[in-house]
Amino acid sequence: MNNLKRISLMTAISLTVALVSSAVEAGVIRINGTIAGSESLAPFPNPAEGIYVNGSVTSTDTALGPFRLVYTLVVDFAFVGTQDSAPGGSRLIVGDPANGDSILVCFLGNNNGLCANGDLRHVDPWTIIGGTGRYAGAKGSFTTDQCSNLVTGETSGTISGTIVVRGR
Repeated sequence: MNNLKRISLMTAISLTVALVSSAVEAGVIRINGTIAGSESLAPFPNPAEGIYVNGSVTSTDTALGPFRLVYTLVVDFAFVGTQDSAPGGSRLIVGDPANGDSILVCFLGNNNGLCANGDLRHVDPWTIIGGTGRYAGAKGSFTTDQCSNLVTGETSGTISGTIVVRGR
């Protein structure tokens, strides 16, 4: 009988540890920090019509930990100045890219005029649509507020929002 109690107690402890471990990963992760990186531009076949943009920014000062945000978008000049003028797709790679943890996001670029230094300012709303690895099933949203130099390709700004992870 003592052995049965001991086994039941050990099972309860193991189950509690498993539940606590998964709860640590589940929940809301706040993202508030700075980003910096570069963008490359390529004109449409008719340069007067628009450009393709590929960008990559990194951050190390958010609760999410170090990450790299890689994005691609199409800027059709016919829609510049309109709300949600440049649709894009992206992947936010968290920590070590070799482990497969990433967050999948989409966004609509918004041209918000110029920054104080004359760079292009864009404040972009991003929607988290899933993820891989420990971020599988992630949801949430964040906003980037960036200044991009169209000559040098340098871009920097802030990121803020939340990611909801389900845990394992």
